[in-house]
Amino acid sequence: MPIIVQNLVNNSLAMVDTFMVGTLGEASLSGVTLANTVFFILNLINFGLQSGSMVLISQYWGKRDTSAINRILGISFGIAGSISLIAAVIIILFPVQIYSLTSNDPQLVQIAAEYARIAAMGYFLNSMSMIYMAAVRAMGDAKPGMRVLIVSMAVNTFLNWVMIYGNLGFPAMGVAGAALATSISRIAEASLTVIYALRSERFRLNIKLILRPGLIIAKDFARYSAPVVINEGIWSFGFSLYAVIIGHLPNAVTAVAAYTIALTIERLLSGVYFGIGGAAAVLVGTPLGAGDKEKAHAAGVTMLALTFGFGLCLGLIMLLLTDVLIAPYIFPLFATTEETLQIGKFMLRVLAVSMPFKAFNFCVIVGVLRGGGDVKAGVALDISTMYLVALPFSAIAGLVLGAPIYIVYILISSEELVKSFLSYWRFSQKKWLRDVTRQVV
Repeated sequence: MPIIVQNLVNNSLAMVDTFMVGTLGEASLSGVTLANTVFFILNLINFGLQSGSMVLISQYWGKRDTSAINRILGISFGIAGSISLIAAVIIILFPVQIYSLTSNDPQLVQIAAEYARIAAMGYFLNSMSMIYMAAVRAMGDAKPGMRVLIVSMAVNTFLNWVMIYGNLGFPAMGVAGAALATSISRIAEASLTVIYALRSERFRLNIKLILRPGLIIAKDFARYSAPVVINEGIWSFGFSLYAVIIGHLPNAVTAVAAYTIALTIERLLSGVYFGIGGAAAVLVGTPLGAGDKEKAHAAGVTMLALTFGFGLCLGLIMLLLTDVLIAPYIFPLFATTEETLQIGKFMLRVLAVSMPFKAFNFCVIVGVLRGGGDVKAGVALDISTMYLVALPFSAIAGLVLGAPIYIVYILISSEELVKSFLSYWRFSQKKWLRDVTRQVV
């Protein structure tokens, strides 16, 4: 439950940001969306590091080997910090050049560049905080991460209200205010994480082991975590290309705005199955590390059933709320046109139908397979369905044949249906039950 709450809070933060920026108009909303395509890639690479390290940490926690966990954290901090810092510097120095690759609309590029230049360094702090909190979560304690994100969301929301609209005597900064609010909330988030880490009695950081992780753990990290990082990096790049494809359609501003609103609403609901999938990795990995494969398999079956059931319920809720609540009351808050409303309603219906399949796939790949040490199968499932099915067909339809956004979006969503059949086949083989720990000196 704390993991579910954490994901709901995190996704609610994205929805609040989208809503507040959306009130400035479709151009601002679309520009910030394009800015976040790059940050989305960075976030998923960082999520790959978190998820990959959890493969090892959850199993070593089953053995209560905290020395190995400190070494794993050292590698994760080093990689996450280096990637996010280099990316932040590049974005700060060359924002227009980078975002010119995501859209051919000069107005959207300028808005994206303005937002990204200010928000960039905050993502470096966020990457380090989330690496540590993911490790704590892998050891069975999800409450600290939940609490930190609740505070971060409160700070960000309040500062958005102050800086975007110019309340409490501050100037109205618009998009720049949203970016500055995000950066300040990341500083608060990192500060709370450091305080918790220094005061924690359950798991003590060992700086010597963090700075010198050792060759044995480095090899295991490369074997089990590198494929996950590669998976998230390649998948996130492909997912960002969906926004790029939509951004190059004739009605780019309208289509991107509808896509952003629909995706934000879907992400809010997806926090439920994200939480269950994240818990599955811990509930599968910990008994595996302790040598109990039967318990690990039972946990996998239970979590998959829960995830599919919740996904089905969430899909039905989205279908019901689209015409009753979201279309008449939520979309108008974003100052959208009638065309944006119709496209958004269609996207929400497609998302509702695909929700149980998305939930099932997430739990199989991110939860069960990674918790069980079968990371390469997850890579194959994610990458093949995206790059051999959804991306080529949607790109050909939209950019070559000139198909409308409705057809393009259906082809984008086809990824989840194809993946669900392959995911179930891999799970049923039981080859994913692997103890990946070893004695570390």
